[in-house]
Amino acid sequence: MIAARSAPATPPAPFSAFGGQAPGRAAGTRDAARTRAHAFAALSSRLAARRAAGMGLRLWLVCVVLALCASAFTYWQVRVPLDGIARHAGGAVAAGRLGLVLAAFVLAAGAIAASRQVTLAAAPPGPEWLALPVEPALVERHLARDARLPALPLVAPATAAWLAGWGLLPLGSLLAMPLAFALAFWLVTRAACALALRATAGAAGPARRLPAAWRALVSARRTVRVRKVAAARFRNESRWRAIARLDRAVSLRAGSPRARLALALLFLVLGVAAWFMGRDPLELRAQAFAGFSAGCAALGAWAAWRAAGDPPPAVRPLPTSLADHWLARVVPMALLLGGTLVVHAVMPPAIPLVARVGLALSWALPAMLVTLLGLHLGLSLPGRPNSAETLYYGWLGAGLVASLAIPLFGWAMLIAAFVHATRRLRDGWARSTVPGTD
Repeated sequence: MIAARSAPATPPAPFSAFGGQAPGRAAGTRDAARTRAHAFAALSSRLAARRAAGMGLRLWLVCVVLALCASAFTYWQVRVPLDGIARHAGGAVAAGRLGLVLAAFVLAAGAIAASRQVTLAAAPPGPEWLALPVEPALVERHLARDARLPALPLVAPATAAWLAGWGLLPLGSLLAMPLAFALAFWLVTRAACALALRATAGAAGPARRLPAAWRALVSARRTVRVRKVAAARFRNESRWRAIARLDRAVSLRAGSPRARLALALLFLVLGVAAWFMGRDPLELRAQAFAGFSAGCAALGAWAAWRAAGDPPPAVRPLPTSLADHWLARVVPMALLLGGTLVVHAVMPPAIPLVARVGLALSWALPAMLVTLLGLHLGLSLPGRPNSAETLYYGWLGAGLVASLAIPLFGWAMLIAAFVHATRRLRDGWARSTVPGTD
């Protein structure tokens, strides 16, 4: 009797790599599962609040202005052709066209969410997660919620496109479109995150049988390639030169900086080669400027990635200043862009020399603006290269949309972005040098 009472009624379920119970078994009581779900919801809320507070009031105002500009541009671009379709083909055809526009926004949101999910799977936020007694479904849902966050800004232009249909489409169609858009947005982004997580969270051996969330968090799921490097040598040189030499070594070895630098060099070379791909001088100049601009954009992305790529704990012990890190990136970029502009001033045929020199000089200021914007964003966001690059491309995209809406207005937005990033330089440097502020 005593033995029967002391024996457990059911055998204990085996524990998983997270410290919880293995999949397919009971994961505890219903209250415990509800508590863990509530903990993840509280974690997501606190992360969102922390990110919102970290942006600051000025950056929030800038984001609101960008959203209003993008929404106004979308409204105008959708309203005019929709009016013509409604007058000539009827309201049903116009409603179908507006549905296609909203569907394009949904697909773009799915692509953004999948891209963010791939980034999270490539750099998993672990291995601290592996010690938590939680089910993989909760972790997967949390990662998907984080991945779907960058897709939310598309709601603003999508709402503007929907408002463009008021007065042109039947009321029933207008009232049904927001509900269909919200449902499709939720389903597509959720499916995109799930597919991206399962496609990128690879593993070898028995780890393939683990759930996708576990494979994404296991840091040892990929084979590390060992590469022999030269022995370290001590040199007597200035601090910014040492940082520049470090950037060169990292850019030649690491995948992310090397890919961005190679892309910048490719576009710069294509910009020079564009002078020999036609006969019309105006067409040649447009092609060369397009290649040069794309090269400057990729070079700015490299600067943002390298400036923000060094972790703050590794930067704090170094006897370096903000000026050293700034010069270490500005001097190589100035030499590269200056040499490219000299080639542009010498190479083009059938254009007078004075005109070629003036053309190169007129391109120097936009090149400096774009590359320095990426550098300043990287220095103001230490240890967060993904955020710096995302914000950098966001500004470039907003400037492009603004220029399409109002000629040359995009350059005014890029100048405002440069001024804002420059004002945040010292705050970003303080976060990388003062313990407890990163």
